[in-house]
Amino acid sequence: MGDAGTTKKRGSYKSSELVRARLIDAATTEFAAHGFEGSSTRAIARRADAHQPQINYHFESKQTLWYAVMDRMMEEIDVELATEETDPAALAEHLIRGFVRFAAARPELNRMMIHEASAPSDRLTWLIETHLRRRHELFVAVWQEARATGRGRDVPPELAYHMMIGAASLLHANAPEAEALVGITPSDPATVKAHADAMVSLFLGP
Repeated sequence: MGDAGTTKKRGSYKSSELVRARLIDAATTEFAAHGFEGSSTRAIARRADAHQPQINYHFESKQTLWYAVMDRMMEEIDVELATEETDPAALAEHLIRGFVRFAAARPELNRMMIHEASAPSDRLTWLIETHLRRRHELFVAVWQEARATGRGRDVPPELAYHMMIGAASLLHANAPEAEALVGITPSDPATVKAHADAMVSLFLGP
């Protein structure tokens, strides 16, 4: 009986975790498309094939779910950018290439930021203090060291950060426009590589 009970509990836990993961996936799509204010928990639950009360069970509120989406995005980008590289110029190149790859794989992040960063809010304050500030400080330190080696372009770090983000992510956030306008598929591996090559040349030189 004990083993059967333990197995049942494990099965229930796994099922609960799957529902939680589906809700985060669905919320990522909804928040990217409609922003926080324009997204409804009803639509998120429907997309996740879940019941609306399950959002409150797992996340307490729509805002807590939004936090969970951002937490996961930032964990994913940290995995993409992880490296043991210490050479300043090589590290800057790694960060640029990694961010382009992430922007191609996860255009939802930039789409969410476009919604969220255009006006002050508690969510934006939380995002800056929880995730963005330390990553910005890391980029600035790397960029300054790369410039000191003579490799980085003469772009002030307070401008380089947003220039890099914009140049790396806009193509992928606006993928339907790029496909219709110039006939490319931004997520195609060859396009992603060419994009990253161009970014490195733009910021670090040949």
